[in-house]
Amino acid sequence: MSHVHVELTADPRSAGVARRALMQLLDDASADAWADAAVLAVSEVITNALMHTGVPLSMEAWASPDGVRVEVMDGSSQLPAQRNYALTSGTGRGLHIVDQSVQRWGAEPRPQGKVVWFELGSPAAGAGSSGDAALREVPSDAEVPVTLRNMPLLMHWAWQEHAQALLREYLLFALDTDDDALDDHARASEVLSLLYEQIPVPELPDSPEELLAGAIEPGVTADDFAIRVPRASVPHFATLDRLLTQASAAASGGRFLGPPTQPEIAEMRQWICSEVVRQTVGEALPRPWRARTDVRVPLADETKLRQVYRELAQGDEAILATDPASIIVAVSPAVVDFLGYESESDLLGRRIIVVVPQRYHQAHIAGTTLNATNGRRVLLDLPLTVPVVRADGSEVDVELTVTPRLLDGETHVFIASFELTPAAAAVHPHRS
Repeated sequence: MSHVHVELTADPRSAGVARRALMQLLDDASADAWADAAVLAVSEVITNALMHTGVPLSMEAWASPDGVRVEVMDGSSQLPAQRNYALTSGTGRGLHIVDQSVQRWGAEPRPQGKVVWFELGSPAAGAGSSGDAALREVPSDAEVPVTLRNMPLLMHWAWQEHAQALLREYLLFALDTDDDALDDHARASEVLSLLYEQIPVPELPDSPEELLAGAIEPGVTADDFAIRVPRASVPHFATLDRLLTQASAAASGGRFLGPPTQPEIAEMRQWICSEVVRQTVGEALPRPWRARTDVRVPLADETKLRQVYRELAQGDEAILATDPASIIVAVSPAVVDFLGYESESDLLGRRIIVVVPQRYHQAHIAGTTLNATNGRRVLLDLPLTVPVVRADGSEVDVELTVTPRLLDGETHVFIASFELTPAAAAVHPHRS
């Protein structure tokens, strides 16, 4: 049985060093049959460790013609978790690739961190470090409890994927100018993993009709949700908040491919980070989550946008259009009348949630965030009957279809086409 041990620095080039060392080992052991899968898996494990820990690591591997075992050790205590992101997402697939490439894999704590291992074939007896006897026992005072009151579960789910994508782009943006970029990225990613592992995703049905009925308050909010945070990780929440604030500003300025952050998503992130810090320094009384965003926001370039959008509302169709930030940019006279407003100016520049019932706000914000991040479009291009809020606060059900469209080759909009039948005019009691 052949064996190799390689010490690796916290540098993106370490994945290549590990690949070459593993390929040489497999060649020496006449274990070329396992080469493709093993090299792919070790690349993903080491890249994942670099992105999420930012600390030096090591690779140890054992190989024979019958099989191979590889272990990657790092100094972070945070065990990796598979993330159920969309196939169109630009992040979160590393461990899924490992799972599909190897026959067995796992992660175990060690006194100085953790080891992530995988096996192919039947490694010879003796392959693997003797880590089972050294599993770490975490002292009870090494973790502190935090209560997140009125925790928005759907928004957290959407934020996780959005935040990972933003952090990855920001890391590439900052690597050349910030010596601490990799370390900061690792600390922020550790915090995201802590939250991801402890805060559940609501179980959502697949069909659009059931999704509309089920993704509403109060079922998508946890009244009091308790998490445990390693005391050493508490300062990293401030790092996460700082990096995402900077990344969101860069995205809003058009410097990233990633989408801007919905204001409620940014508020939720700031709330989570501040609650962890507050409650772990002795201010034990939790402050509940509450969105504070105003529904009216200024258009970024009103003159240009009016020119681009004006023609949308000039036809006979009953439409309401929003930009990628969910700001209403066009509305036809028929929809203005239907919603009970005096003129289009009462709606233009307001965020679309002004016509969305309160109980659907979280679902709308989460869905918009996921669509912008990975193209998720469960409710797009489908005729749906939904409640909308009129100017006087009453609700009415209406059939509409929301369709994405690209204007002038670069301007993205979402157009809601209303079917204003006589039945749609029946106003329901106020429920928002």
